[in-house]
Amino acid sequence: MEVKIQNVTKRYGSVIALSNADFTIRSGEIRALVGGNGSGKSTISKILTGIASRDTGDILLDGKSYDAKSPREGKDNGIIMTSQELSLLPNLTVAENICLCNMDARGKLKFVDKKAMEERARVLLRDVNKEDIMNMEINDLPANEQYLVEFVKALAQQPKVLIVDEITSALYKADVDAVIRILNRLKDEGVITLFISHRLNEVLTMCDTVTVLRNGETVGTFNTKDLDENKLISYMSGREIEDVEVSEHKDVSTAKVVLDTGDVPIKRFKTTARLEAREGEFIGVAGLDGQGQKEFLRALFAMNGPINLKFKDREIHLKNPRDAVENGFAFISGDREREGTFKERSIAENANAVNSLVLKKKIEDIDGFLKKNGVKYGKSSDLITSLSGGNQQKVVISRWTATGPQLILADDPTKGIDIQARRDVHNTMRLLLEQGNSVIMISSDDEELVESANMMPLGRIIVFYEGEIVATLSGDAINVENISAASSGKSLGRS
Repeated sequence: MEVKIQNVTKRYGSVIALSNADFTIRSGEIRALVGGNGSGKSTISKILTGIASRDTGDILLDGKSYDAKSPREGKDNGIIMTSQELSLLPNLTVAENICLCNMDARGKLKFVDKKAMEERARVLLRDVNKEDIMNMEINDLPANEQYLVEFVKALAQQPKVLIVDEITSALYKADVDAVIRILNRLKDEGVITLFISHRLNEVLTMCDTVTVLRNGETVGTFNTKDLDENKLISYMSGREIEDVEVSEHKDVSTAKVVLDTGDVPIKRFKTTARLEAREGEFIGVAGLDGQGQKEFLRALFAMNGPINLKFKDREIHLKNPRDAVENGFAFISGDREREGTFKERSIAENANAVNSLVLKKKIEDIDGFLKKNGVKYGKSSDLITSLSGGNQQKVVISRWTATGPQLILADDPTKGIDIQARRDVHNTMRLLLEQGNSVIMISSDDEELVESANMMPLGRIIVFYEGEIVATLSGDAINVENISAASSGKSLGRS
């Protein structure tokens, strides 16, 4: 099979989402599609699947003209996409969601054959090591498992062209390994995979080729073996990119302790975890999915109920997140669907949400504020949903930095943000740290944690395993290998 995109253009009002996009993908190829937020990646995906229509240009499937007018037409042609915004029904079970697009039926009245459906779902879930979640409702799953179900749902439709749009940004390493294994199997079967990701290490290791988009235009298509991250970022941004600056680490013992969490209960494991954070310190939080790190972070923001902490030389009692904000805490979530954005509100209202609702302040120059934070938008009065996923996340992050926080609690905050924007976020955090604030940040990307901890003057990484902090890494010990070992329960020295 061959998919050829020729001079495809798409406009949304005055915004040019695609300008003469041009590339070809062939059977058994894993092609990465990369570019900054708003570069046109999702627009191409929507046109291929029939969610959106092109204005000009041609698309050829095996030499024949293709112009899907609906997602149904796209599916009839074997083009299936995993959605970054999830296409799951939250009140249905995992098995029901997986088989939703092609339910098994029996009898003259065509009742759903639940047994056949569950067996098909079980086989697919076994492939990603998640057979145990088959009968759970989507609402009850953490984000990484929801995205795995989204992926498996696409596989159930037996795609000829599979578009994987940003799902790995929500996954942990074991999940990503399962996805890689399956994509390689599909490659051997001749399936075309169009892989969209901001994790450039995945792009370079998983994909055969990569097409780079910038501001809706096709920069070019390259063999991944001829690229490294900096060269790829240069193509994406249009400027030369240097290696990430590595700071000379200061002696952490010379910095003042500003937060003592005391023993925080991790109820799932019936354990406790305790942490001290110092002035100007970055603490990266690693661990496999579900090891208690998210529960710990949410507890510090009083999301799990009242909590007593020692902060800035005083005992504080936080009854709820409002109390946390009023005491100088910020909580940045990477799950913008459930915890980040207010979908029915404008960009300006989303940016102002915490300041106006909790601190009774207002960002006066909203346009200047959004531009300063690198948000690409039409009008600040537009709905937040008018933005690309990455630009929505930039609004969420800037909303919290505008509060002047002293302690930033961040749960995978750069999920769905392009590599250059991610580095911008890291630089923003560095500025906050240089002002004496502290950052505690979870990331499902171990390489991001290593990069972040190494660029901060005071940086370390803690690793959670079965509800406990089992390792603290600093200095030369900060590397992916040590994180992986501690995440698997190997003792590296407890905190």
